[in-house]
Amino acid sequence: MPREERRLVILGATGSIGTQTLDVIGRLNREGHPFSVVGLSAGKNVSLLTKQIERFNPRIVCIGDEEGAEQLRTSFPNLDLLVGEKGLEKLAMLAEVDLVVNSLVGSIGLPSTLAALSLGRAVALANKESLVIGGELVNALLQKHGGTLLPIDSEHNALFQCLRGAKLSEVKRVLITASGGPFLRTPLAKLPRVRPEEALSHPNWAMGSRITIDSATMVNKGFEIIEAHYLFSLPYERIEAIIHPESVIHSLVEYQDGSILAELAAPDMRIPIQYVLTYPDRIETGLPRLDLSASATMNFEPLALNRYPAFVTVLAAAREGGTALAAINAADEILVKRFLAGEIPFTGIASGLREILVRWRTGETQREEGKVTLHSLLAVDQWARAEAADLPF
Repeated sequence: MPREERRLVILGATGSIGTQTLDVIGRLNREGHPFSVVGLSAGKNVSLLTKQIERFNPRIVCIGDEEGAEQLRTSFPNLDLLVGEKGLEKLAMLAEVDLVVNSLVGSIGLPSTLAALSLGRAVALANKESLVIGGELVNALLQKHGGTLLPIDSEHNALFQCLRGAKLSEVKRVLITASGGPFLRTPLAKLPRVRPEEALSHPNWAMGSRITIDSATMVNKGFEIIEAHYLFSLPYERIEAIIHPESVIHSLVEYQDGSILAELAAPDMRIPIQYVLTYPDRIETGLPRLDLSASATMNFEPLALNRYPAFVTVLAAAREGGTALAAINAADEILVKRFLAGEIPFTGIASGLREILVRWRTGETQREEGKVTLHSLLAVDQWARAEAADLPF
């Protein structure tokens, strides 16, 4: 039976998740599952955004700066146009929207998530920072306004599926898998000399540059544990990461009776994207399927903490609470950029994060007591960016 048209906004439309979301929507529309793209946002990629506007005909668009806005006004004089971060929040609060897809990268995505949830909206979330730094604020709005979070990230999407219909009291623990990244077998002594292009060569997934580097340092996996904590109301001691190099199993749930449920699929982000777009229904994806006979060998091993010291720092910040994770997230973003620019060694990301956490612990302004607010999170975000940019190596 055909479903009613779903109207959505995509924040971060020109990024990896945004482009794959539009790919899924285009195919679903062709197959009679109607989606209307009401709004799109992009940072600086006006060329790709222009093509998306021509194909999907959104009513309103947000671009990162006035230079891009002028180009769009020339090409689309009748298009409603927003500019900058405030424009993102307005997109997230459009009255006619059923679903907000937040695929922004970085802390810039948090205010838009909060804006959508303040109206009780459904948010398909790929922006890690919304939960990593703003989990307390997000959950408070969910409780107050009754919105919905649908996780796009493959590991959390897998948990979402395995936990569907279950009681949390039945869950003993959840296991989030990690490929180990490109340096799983690299001798530790060689890590300071690895090049950006090597770190960007993920063995299994096609992703944006920051998340690919975060997968190499395992910062990403630390963030995923934090996200699972807020998404599923599980204490940290019941959330574990485990190395699974093949990336066939995306997450597992162990129940109190010893049963373990796992979600397996081909490593293609369009599968979890479609799941949240069509939830609670399941529809044919038209994508290559997992061939179990070709994936007969599936390996698991513990995550070696000495190989991934940044993972340790991220979880230490999670235990600190408050604005600590805002500091770590912001510093990581800057340190990743410095590594990609050739300014610092790969191992400088982990040592830099450790130094930022030390400075956060000793800084009175950063550790202000009291309720965490969006203002306090963004203030620490700016402080940590400046500190990370000046760290000597």
